Amino acid sequence: MPIYEFKCKKCNRVFESLCFKSDGSDRGPCPQCGADDSEKQMSTFSSVNSGSGMGLDAGASSCAPHGGFS
Repeated sequence: MPIYEFKCKKCNRVFESLCFKSDGSDRGPCPQCGADDSEKQMSTFSSVNSGSGMGLDAGASSCAPHGGFS
């Protein structure tokens, strides 16, 4: 279920809405003024790198097996 950003055409507030339809057509009313007249905004996303790379050999993967056969 994606989260979309909308801008209320009545009070200009930008708000987020969790939408069950993939096109965002099931948005709720504006949380500030209650109007049902809003438009979907183009929004950006951010990505976080899960590993810092510190302590790993160059080219080694953090999920690669370590050591050898015993």
